[in-house]
Amino acid sequence: MNTFKAEVNKIILALTSVGIVILLMFPAGLSANHFRYGTISWEPTADNGTHVTIRVKMQNGWTANHGSFRQSSDYDTFVSGFVGSIHNDFFRIYWGDGTTKDVDIKIISRDNSTGTASSDCTGSNDQTSGKCIDSTISEMGEYSSGTWTTGATHSYADNGTTEYFLSWGGYARTATNNIPDDSACCGGEWRNQTKINVGGAYDGNKSPVGAVPPIIQAQDNKTFNYQLVVTDADGDSLNYRWGKLNEFFLDPGGSSAGPTSTDYFTQPAGMTLSTSGLIEWDIKDSTTAAGGVWTADNATEGSLWTSVVMVEDLDNNGSVKSYIPIDFFFKIASASNNPPEIFGLPTTTQTVTIGTTKTFTITSTDDSGVAPTVSVLNPPSDDSSIWSTTTSTSGSITTFAINFSPVSSMDNSTYAVNIRSIDNASMTKDQSLGLKVSSVINADPTSPKLLSPADNSSVAEPVTFEWIKSTDPDGDTVSYKIYICTDSGFAGCSGASVTAGVNFVPPLNQNFHDNLIPWPSPLHAATISQQISQDPSMIPKWVIMLGLLGLLSGFMSLSVKNITHRRIVFMFIFLIFCFSLTIISCSSEKDEYEDWEKEGYSPSVLTYTTSDLTTNTTYYWKVIASDTRGGSAESETRSFKVE
Repeated sequence: MNTFKAEVNKIILALTSVGIVILLMFPAGLSANHFRYGTISWEPTADNGTHVTIRVKMQNGWTANHGSFRQSSDYDTFVSGFVGSIHNDFFRIYWGDGTTKDVDIKIISRDNSTGTASSDCTGSNDQTSGKCIDSTISEMGEYSSGTWTTGATHSYADNGTTEYFLSWGGYARTATNNIPDDSACCGGEWRNQTKINVGGAYDGNKSPVGAVPPIIQAQDNKTFNYQLVVTDADGDSLNYRWGKLNEFFLDPGGSSAGPTSTDYFTQPAGMTLSTSGLIEWDIKDSTTAAGGVWTADNATEGSLWTSVVMVEDLDNNGSVKSYIPIDFFFKIASASNNPPEIFGLPTTTQTVTIGTTKTFTITSTDDSGVAPTVSVLNPPSDDSSIWSTTTSTSGSITTFAINFSPVSSMDNSTYAVNIRSIDNASMTKDQSLGLKVSSVINADPTSPKLLSPADNSSVAEPVTFEWIKSTDPDGDTVSYKIYICTDSGFAGCSGASVTAGVNFVPPLNQNFHDNLIPWPSPLHAATISQQISQDPSMIPKWVIMLGLLGLLSGFMSLSVKNITHRRIVFMFIFLIFCFSLTIISCSSEKDEYEDWEKEGYSPSVLTYTTSDLTTNTTYYWKVIASDTRGGSAESETRSFKVE
């Protein structure tokens, strides 16, 4: 009997030991909710004829109360989740050719915007300035000999196979309202997959590049817009679609092959995705109640929702070359708290030349009157000589400047950078900045200068927009797009193009133009409602008048003999000159260009007229100038209300 009890005790002790080991392997706070979302991108780096080597990059979001990402109980000293901390062999990726690799991750940002000390921080011991650190974002890489390299490399045999499907996956995904833990399809299991090209028709292709922010907050009882920003180094056309079950979820049995179902993921009710990447979510009470798509239990503030998107790069025939996953979490936020607004963030992908520094200056405001906090969630580099930011506040306005100085190793790389503004009540506004690095030296055109409508004005339809054209230091042809949108961040606004036509020279005094004044050729718009021209680099009018005054004075001194009469004539001429200067100084730039038009030259004022606006609605507008070599510049943003 004692022998039997001894054997039982040994078994119990062994099982207990195994349980302790398992618990030690999964830190406190891991529970079943540590993974949230992710995205993958890749690019070929070498081809020796027998093997093609690629570098794969990945960013992932995690809950901050995961043991690998939280602070110690004193709230001041980080355990392993501080920005810059590295975790070796953190997860495994499947290359798609039967091989795997355990990869490292580095924490690149921490976010406290959506947490509260009373709920999300429970048990996590993770607070900063009284707020819970709710989310972290990591990047995948390789850490060797004290050096961190973003991404992981792999060589595929050039054996006739031209497509591979790289993936990774696991368990313990944060449960959401539309993908709960007990979901018949997927439960808490996740998978991210990307299609890789090796050889064949798409040899040398680079995948698109996307990014994921921490949880995106959508204001309750509103129609919410979020514009996905994805870049492509090859300049391929992009198509956005909902993901499929076998692309984003593991099967309930945990097979790394994923579920066999190729059905499309069912997005949150009321949410749509355009082929250009605009996510719209109608969560107005009147809509959801009438449509019966919500229940009292899941349409509440604080409820969490999953969306999965696949971004495809296309060839000239519209065939899919490759694709990358972008996995999102959305959270319904307070209906009474409007998000901050961000102004000045470029709408189009910005090309930055190696060896130069490009500065992006944005502002952010909030209706609370308190200046919001602006931050970058996934900078392209942690080297301050490459990427740096400064921030300042004045009253309710935050000014945030980004300096980007790419180096040669970044040539032909693209980035999608997440910018977040947070108000004093933890409501967020997320927008993204697309960047492309080039070794081709090119100067950007100057920024277009807006003329009318004036900022914060009220106008009646039809509305005519006027701005002064840009000049290009390299002499490149400049084209324009005007954006008119009800969203201050211009989400979902594609812009109206303005295309330049044939160049010609001014009709008056060609020899004078050739020899004395470097007068660029005017451009004329090809569209109906725009008129394009180039600004004549003219001699200031006051200089011309002063010269005429001198000539006239000399003539009078020779023709008028009486000194008294001569003084009277001089005084009369002087008064006329002063009066003329007053008129010139008071004239607007628009009037000046209209004068040139009357003299036979096309003005530098561009116009665009539309009647397709809604009354009693506030609109925002700006103009983007682009040259033929990827350079661009944006005007300020103005607002107006249609009467």
